[in-house]
Amino acid sequence: MKKLVIVVMLMCFAFAKAYSQQPTPQDSTTVVETEMVQEKMKPADAVKAFFNHFHKKDTTAMREMMTPKITLHSLIISKSKGRRVMHTPITAFLEGIGRIPDTAKIEERLIQIKTTNSVDIASVNATYEFYVDDAFQHNGTNVFTLVYIDDKWMISGITDTRYYP
Repeated sequence: MKKLVIVVMLMCFAFAKAYSQQPTPQDSTTVVETEMVQEKMKPADAVKAFFNHFHKKDTTAMREMMTPKITLHSLIISKSKGRRVMHTPITAFLEGIGRIPDTAKIEERLIQIKTTNSVDIASVNATYEFYVDDAFQHNGTNVFTLVYIDDKWMISGITDTRYYP
């Protein structure tokens, strides 16, 4: 009789543990959302495309990848000047890129990219090094905030650090 009680108790524990591992409705929703994200262009790919346009100085294509009220902030870090935060209006940012001479080669080399995203919002962090005519200028980290609108990732904010030697 003792053996039967022990076997029954073991079976109850075994089935209770197996049942507890079943997905809950919340878990299955998460799986569906993850699958939906994988069907879309990845946020990191949108950031890479943005930089391809930047390297070509194609401000029209860059603007098409941004929301109308995008925010641009930079934390400037310099040994001689300390730290300061700079806000740049989008028009000034794009006009500045448009004024770069065609003969000047600009390149922002993305070193390491990390993405956090859900179905409709994402954050892409990328360490970078910035070069003009192959000469190192500064390095730092970009943080892009993206939102999924009209079947594409749109950049709604860019915050970067700029470390100057």
